[in-house]
This record gives sequence, C-alpha cells and structure tokens, in this order.
Amino acid sequence: MPQEETGGVVKVIELVGSSPSSFSDAVRNAVSTASQTIRNMTGVEVLGSNATVGSDGQITNYKVHCKIAFLVDASSMS
Repeated sequence: MPQEETGGVVKVIELVGSSPSSFSDAVRNAVSTASQTIRNMTGVEVLGSNATVGSDGQITNYKVHCKIAFLVDASSMS
C-alpha cells in the first residue's frame, strides 16, 4: 500500500468491486464509486480476485477484493 511521504494519517478501507466486463473494470468501479464519498485517495491494492461462472461456462461477473488508502483530513476531525 502506498505510504504518504508528507506526514499525516492515511486510512485504509477494504472494498469489493465488480464488473461484467473484466477484473480491471472491477478495480476501476471500486475506485470510482469510493471516490464519490472519499476524498484524498492515494492508492489501491488488489488483494484477490474471483469470478462468477454461469451455467453456460462463461464468466458473468468479475470481482476484486481491494484496499483503498486515503489521507485523513485533519480539519474534519474533532
């Protein structure tokens, strides 16, 4: 996980992203969705991946388990 060189506090959360298209898109979806409510993201680490296979033997959903790091805004802490 990326370390912040300027000091401060970095918080890390775990998420599962998914996509019907690819593992890469699943990571992008996790980061994009998290960015709607989380500011100051600094990195993402993929911990694992898996997929759902349909009855026809084709992958129907790609999933990634990832950690997302972001700087904690000290001005919002009380």
